[in-house]
Amino acid sequence: MNTESRVSERAAKVTNRTELRRLLRYVLTLSRKSIRTIAEENQSVKDRQGLSRSNISRQLTRDGPISPEFVERFAAACGLKESDQQAVMAAWQRTIEEPEPPPIEDIPALRPPAEQPSPGQTDSTHFTTLEVMDEVANSLSGNKAALKAARRLYERIRVVRSEALGATDPLTLEAAHNLGTVLAQLDRYHEADEILSTTYEARRHVLGPNADSTLKTLENLATVKFETEDPEIAIELFDKVLAARRPATSPGHAGYCDAAEKFMELLATAGEGARREKIAREIEQICAAPRPSAGP
Repeated sequence: MNTESRVSERAAKVTNRTELRRLLRYVLTLSRKSIRTIAEENQSVKDRQGLSRSNISRQLTRDGPISPEFVERFAAACGLKESDQQAVMAAWQRTIEEPEPPPIEDIPALRPPAEQPSPGQTDSTHFTTLEVMDEVANSLSGNKAALKAARRLYERIRVVRSEALGATDPLTLEAAHNLGTVLAQLDRYHEADEILSTTYEARRHVLGPNADSTLKTLENLATVKFETEDPEIAIELFDKVLAARRPATSPGHAGYCDAAEKFMELLATAGEGARREKIAREIEQICAAPRPSAGP
């Protein structure tokens, strides 16, 4: 199977923005170009605006809508032939059909603190409310207002679960992980760093260092460390993630390919060309075969 048919095959499976970003990172990997190279090649091209280093990095790693102009220009800049560019644009078209998140007004409210049941008396109805709130928070993405609403929900869920279940209960740590992730999406990196660092240590002790949830927190922490101008620490943490997710050492994990593609973006931004090439070869070898999907 040639490179072009692999792109079209992957593009045909895209149904949401997360999968679209994964496809675009894959296209970048196959191009053997860095974000810096693409930005430099297109900085003087009149009809190729939007391909600056910062914008490419933001579009490939953050949540929210992706403009069709960016997808079209990026696919062309990566050297895709016309049929594959069309397949990528068709994938983008499917992502705009994602359902809108529910209105903020529909979010169920928690009972006031005075009415909260004690840890030994938490009822099933109350936990159901928390689950609904969590589902609503997970559906909120794209713009600052939605992310701020998600942040408020995760903060409340974290506090109530901590009071009812304990600070290190897996459900409490899940809310903390989600809160740290949203804070990073809001560019509140130092707050995200603090929460994700604490959550990672707790998950490492409660769930184990190689548990999928633990590694997801470590991966997000690495991304935040890079944004807070700790690139060496970020690279070290991502190395740890990949070491745990490689099929040779952990055949049950499904997250290697996604983590490796994100690591590629970080290395490209950091100017680590040699290390990026090494990861690119690994991706070609490990991710060419069908793989199970990673959890949320």
